Parts: sequence; C-alpha cells; structure tokens
Amino acid sequence: MESNRKVILFASGSLFLSFSFVEFLPAGPWLDASFSRGMSGLVGLSLLYLSWFEHVFDEFGVVPAIEKWKHPESTWKTVVSLGIGFLGMSWMFGNTSLGEMMPEPAPMLLMLIGLLVTYTGCYAYLVTNGPLKAEEE
Repeated sequence: MESNRKVILFASGSLFLSFSFVEFLPAGPWLDASFSRGMSGLVGLSLLYLSWFEHVFDEFGVVPAIEKWKHPESTWKTVVSLGIGFLGMSWMFGNTSLGEMMPEPAPMLLMLIGLLVTYTGCYAYLVTNGPLKAEEE
C-alpha cells in the first residue's frame, strides 16, 4: 500500500502542477484565473513533496527531522546550496524574460520552497556543528 500511495501522490501532484501551466482552470475568487492556477500549483507541489518524503525516508510524513538524515554534519551544505538555487530561480523567473514561459505565481512558489529548504539546512548546521549542538557529557 505504501508504494502505491507514493505513486498516487506523485501522479496527482504532477497533474495538479501541470494545470498551473495552462489556462484550463476556471477563474477563482475575484475573477482571477491566476489564483486558481497558483492554488493548483501549490497543491501539486505539496503532493509531490509528500511523495518525495515517502520515497526518501520510507515513511509517510511532512517534517524531515535531523535524526532521519544520514549525515547531517556534511549534507547541510548541499541543502543550503539547493535552497539558494531555488531562490536564484525565483529571482530569475520573476525579474527576467524567462518568467514569461512560467505561470504567474511560479516565482512566489519557488521562493517559498527556497526559503524553507535554506532554513532547514541552516537549522541542520546549527544543531550539528553550530552553537545549538548538544554538549556531550
């Protein structure tokens, strides 16, 4: 059942995310179709995240606790770099002509993802190598 759930989450997330790229959804509140497209993209990304979490950690959940990481002492750098990459993509799609091929809410969603990933990596550093590291007795 778990692998079946992972596939269903991935497929439905991909479907909802694809709706944000086309003018398929009806106009939502305030008669603005971009709201419906943004909500569809947000739901799609959430479902894709749940599928990824189950694939990586072999359990259904939302919060990747530091105890679940294999090597948080070294992988926090990769996580922070990935978060900064998402923030860079957010800026690029919001401030250059590349944004014309993306849905309107794409930069905002990319910035949300980038901030969350960057904060997670910074927290992992603070807990494993930084000032919040538990003192050994």
